[in-house]
Amino acid sequence: MHSFYSLFFTFCLAAGYVSSWNPANSSSTDSGFRIVPPEEGLLTIYYDYPPTLCQVLLYVDGPVKNFSISIESVTTSVATVSGESAITRCQEKITSNVSSNANNLSHTEVTYDILQEAGTCYNISFYGNAVYIGYSTLKFYVRTNGSQELSYIDDLLLRSIRRRRPIDKVFDISFKCITIMTVMAMGTDLEFQTIRDHLRRPKAPGIALLSQFLIMPMLAYSIVWIFGYTGGKALGFFAMGCCPGGGTSNMYSKLFNGDLSLSVTMTTLSTAASFGMLPLWIYTLGRTIPADEGVDKVKLPFLNILQSLSFMVIPLAIGSLIKYKFPRAAAKIRRGLDILFILVVISVLTILIYANQYIFVAFDAKLVLSACLLPYCGYIFGGFLAWACRFDWPLIKTIAIETGIQNTAVTILIALSLSGQPDADLAVILPIASNIVSAGPFYLSLPIYLLRQRMLKKRATKKAELESKGSDTLTGEESDEKQTFEIEENSSMAEKERPHEMKLID
Repeated sequence: MHSFYSLFFTFCLAAGYVSSWNPANSSSTDSGFRIVPPEEGLLTIYYDYPPTLCQVLLYVDGPVKNFSISIESVTTSVATVSGESAITRCQEKITSNVSSNANNLSHTEVTYDILQEAGTCYNISFYGNAVYIGYSTLKFYVRTNGSQELSYIDDLLLRSIRRRRPIDKVFDISFKCITIMTVMAMGTDLEFQTIRDHLRRPKAPGIALLSQFLIMPMLAYSIVWIFGYTGGKALGFFAMGCCPGGGTSNMYSKLFNGDLSLSVTMTTLSTAASFGMLPLWIYTLGRTIPADEGVDKVKLPFLNILQSLSFMVIPLAIGSLIKYKFPRAAAKIRRGLDILFILVVISVLTILIYANQYIFVAFDAKLVLSACLLPYCGYIFGGFLAWACRFDWPLIKTIAIETGIQNTAVTILIALSLSGQPDADLAVILPIASNIVSAGPFYLSLPIYLLRQRMLKKRATKKAELESKGSDTLTGEESDEKQTFEIEENSSMAEKERPHEMKLID
């Protein structure tokens, strides 16, 4: 039996070695060939542009009869390598004519057939074609003296980025302007007495803040690890989970008969609290988010984050100050901003779609699913926590909406403050996708909800008309209809009283 286990163990080792061996994967660090990267340490190509000429230096430390260099792109969904390549002496010039077959290959091989002296320097030139923005590793292999065996030399990091265009600058400026106007308009509409009343009964705002700044960051962090996001895309998604509530939550709370005063209070409080909570989460848990392979972790300058948040907090304070000191001027500003806001939103959305088409190219089943999970789970967890605290139905709806809807503008402002590319562009993909799908449940349920509300209103109006006629003048059919209304009203009142008894008394 002991010999059987020994044979079995030996067989497993042999099978593992045979299955893992591949000539393309064989490594030879002492092959006498050395790849020297560019000064930046990585190669750069450009998305939505013709193939880019890439050059690296090759040093041959020993005499060889002939050799060939094979180049392989690991992440072909980001970049491929063209078939048009060349090896020349370092002093020779390299032409930059793009080959017609330089678009769909992920591997290329170039050959040099002259006997070389030791320590000779060569230029390796090839074309990199950007399939999408991101990072890909280029692996270099050498085949010497006509041998069929490939020896691994080294690998280099290649990044695919977008060129900054004038329209991108227009989008950055216009987006910041609309953010300032929107937040200032919200500040001129604040009711300090309402906020003060909710703060005197802090249980509902406390539960809402707990949902906003504890459940959502942990949920976003879990989704990042479950779906395997890395680098800028992962950091942007996690930052969105740490952001305050969005302004559209006030609109949805009003449409679905939630507690509008609590919604406005929560949006204001979470915006102010994000000044401390968002940097706290990013500089603690955010540091553990995995980076892209071969890339350092995305750097987040602390001052840039505070500057991004100031676009939310300072206009809010200015708007509320105008309302407090100059209420008439605040009313005029609010009316003017409403009209200007509609015009600016239309123009910014147009620029957003045109200038950032790469965002919609990235939409696939995995991305849409993960984008849906953050807001939808936020609705569920926020509503469940409010229900567990025995709040009434309007408060449950409001807290659920406030938890699930995040302020995407803050995430975009943080991404715009990042200097590294393509991380800055990758950081906004998931937040924008999540913002698009977050309104899905409301768009689907709103027509049904409004139709039901209209039917209830019509029935109430008809009941009031029947009561105004008096029981003496009612016909037999109208009398039976009135009794039906009374029975339904009594049953609905009985249903409302049961949860009302469980309502939390502050």
